[in-house]
This record gives sequence, structure tokens and C-alpha cells, in this order.
Amino acid sequence: MKNTMRSASLLVVLTMAACSAKPPPPPPPETIATTRQVMLGITIPTADVIFQAGTRATADDMEWEKVEANAVALAESATLLTLGSRAVDKQDWLKHCQDLIATAKSAAAAAHEKNVEKVLDAGNAVYEVCDGCHAKYMPARQGENAQPQ
Repeated sequence: MKNTMRSASLLVVLTMAACSAKPPPPPPPETIATTRQVMLGITIPTADVIFQAGTRATADDMEWEKVEANAVALAESATLLTLGSRAVDKQDWLKHCQDLIATAKSAAAAAHEKNVEKVLDAGNAVYEVCDGCHAKYMPARQGENAQPQ
């Protein structure tokens, strides 16, 4: 009887432990596109929509919705750039990506308000973030600010 009680107690303890154990975290998402492909396919086209929004009058609600959607897609592209091997380093690269997310969200909010001036300001901020990142990480731009010796 004592062995049966111990077995039952052990079973209860093991069952409770199994129920309270946290499941393992899911694996990181698979990255499919390269950094360049994300830039060419998502980041650049969505940023261009924001840049162009201030150059002409946005005619109707559907156009404003398109600007807003592209701004949030731009923010999402910055998130994609933080995944897997795309994250070049854990400091400046991630900071540039976070800044791009923030400026793209500002552009989305401005488009939601249908405010051309705010979209222009947000577009300028997006440009500055992109330019700073490209100056550091784009091979064709590296060293362009170097002082001649």
C-alpha cells in the first residue's frame, strides 16, 4: 500500500512538473531573401512611395491609404533586416533598423492624418536613416567621407 501511495504521489508530482514546464521556444523564422533582395523588393519601393507622397497632391483616401500601407511595409522590411544573417552586427545595424522602424511609423501616422507636411518631414527622416546606414554598410559608399591623406 505504501508503494502504491508513493507511486501515485510520484505520478502526481511528475504530471504537475510536466504541465508547468515551459515548451521550448519556437525556432527562429527561416530567412529566404538576402539583404539586397529585401532592400530591392520591399525597402526601396516602399520608401519611394513615401518620398513621392509629398511631391504631388495626394488626391483621395485610397492614395493616402496606399502611402500609409507602404510606410508600415517599410517598417516591416526593417524588422526583416534584423533577422538571421541579415543582422550584420548587434549594435549599429540594429540601431539603424530600429530608427527606420520609428521613422516609417511616423510616416504611417502622418499619412493616416493625411498631412502632407508631416509625411515630408517623416520622409526626410527616413532618408537620413537610410543614408546613415548606407554610408556605413554599403560597400560602394564606404570611405566616401574619409579625409584625403
